[in-house]
Amino acid sequence: MENSKVVELPASPEKKRRKLLLIIAASIVALSVTAVLVLSFSPLLAAKKIEVTGSKLVSEKKLLEALAPLEGVPLPRISESRVAELIGDEPAVDEIVVRAKMPDTLVVEVVEAEPVAILVDGKNSFIVSSSGEKLKKVVEKDKTKLPRVKASDETKDPEKFQLLTGILSTVEPKVLKQVSTATLTQAGFMELALPNKRTLIWGDGDKAALKNEVANIFLQQLKENKAKAKVIDVTNPENPVTY
Repeated sequence: MENSKVVELPASPEKKRRKLLLIIAASIVALSVTAVLVLSFSPLLAAKKIEVTGSKLVSEKKLLEALAPLEGVPLPRISESRVAELIGDEPAVDEIVVRAKMPDTLVVEVVEAEPVAILVDGKNSFIVSSSGEKLKKVVEKDKTKLPRVKASDETKDPEKFQLLTGILSTVEPKVLKQVSTATLTQAGFMELALPNKRTLIWGDGDKAALKNEVANIFLQQLKENKAKAKVIDVTNPENPVTY
């Protein structure tokens, strides 16, 4: 009996094509991984400059000093968590956004908490946020224009103070600029002192958009010397009361 021979058939064009695609895909992945590793440790992409934007309450110089350890670190290896760690506990900083500006610049964008008032406590004054947190100590040259809140039993009560600053955050900047002081009544309503010894009774934080609209009309009348009333109450903005 003669030995039988197994004849191998040539691979089909489809199988050859699949094999070629797999080889190409594997090569691309390998090259990508290699490129990432090279770029992650390459001194060519090291951070030589650091730029900070958006900082008003926090000193830019202070932030740059805190971020100094990142100089010389390859940009792809710098994460937002590392930047946040270096900045530390800065109450005025709400959020940070980190991006690279090739070839050698790290840009750190600072998103700060919105200031709503200045707490006056004896000889010290502090800019505070809508949550009642102290963001920055006010120095003599500081020209920040915000309503002043005098320290009292209400401001020493965190819940009441947060209520006041929370209501203040519903007042739009155009109105807020006209306010000299803000107080919280025992009923939990906010009262604002306006120019020319006028008083704006704001109430709580509800219906803020309509309250701002009414307040702006009153302020315009006050500017034009047409407002005779000393007090405007917008607690119920659909039916404001003046007297």
